Amino acid sequence: MGNQNRTDLTNELERSFRTVFRTFRKEVNDLFVDYIPGNEFAVLKALYDNSPLMASEIAAEIKVSSSHITAVTDRLVKKDLIVRTRSEEDRRIVNLEITQKGKSVAQKMEDIKHQYFTEKFNRLTSEEMKAMNVLFNKLL
Repeated sequence: MGNQNRTDLTNELERSFRTVFRTFRKEVNDLFVDYIPGNEFAVLKALYDNSPLMASEIAAEIKVSSSHITAVTDRLVKKDLIVRTRSEEDRRIVNLEITQKGKSVAQKMEDIKHQYFTEKFNRLTSEEMKAMNVLFNKLL
């Protein structure tokens, strides 16, 4: 009975994680509809936090493929949110840098996301939030 109960708990927890993650992602993306899609925001946010970066550095940071980054950065360049610049030390290296317009969009979207999570987590006590942080950190 113990192993089956553990399996059932594991399955339930996996479903819960998936449901919470998808719900958060959908609701945040819905809030971003007037700006840029969430996948573009992830790249923009990485550059907002630490610009300039190479595409490979962004891919590693947000845990996606380099080909995904290329497609996303092409769209961000067209929207004048980022620019490509060649390294002065090694002309083969192309860095991505956030523009002033990109900084403004990233800050506004970060504020929207922060407000969303503040309201979501308002349902939890401070003790519950601390416990969740401890538990999530055990999984990393």
